[in-house]
Amino acid sequence: MFQLADPVPWGKSIVDQVYLESLVAAGLLPPITDLVRPEWIAPGSTETDPKPPPGYVVSLARSHERGFGVPASRFFHALCHHYGVELHNFAPNAILQVEVFVAVCEGYLGVKAH
Repeated sequence: MFQLADPVPWGKSIVDQVYLESLVAAGLLPPITDLVRPEWIAPGSTETDPKPPPGYVVSLARSHERGFGVPASRFFHALCHHYGVELHNFAPNAILQVEVFVAVCEGYLGVKAH
């Protein structure tokens, strides 16, 4: 019999407002247009576990550097909700497979993915 190790903690993020603004300048994140409810927020300076406010999801800056765009499709949002997971739980290939499924449904079959 074996014992599962404790999950590795996330640790403090090195991403800050300045870094995210550089992603905006590179066209990898949308600019903030609403100061009351911004499109994205930087993690808190003392935050060690991701705890986004209601209505926000955690995404990894490295994914955006490699071309991951937001917003994801409505189907992808529904899929996350159905399984109770967030974007950071998916590997890049899993995201690609979901989006290919949507493309086949909508582009080839002519139906909305469901």
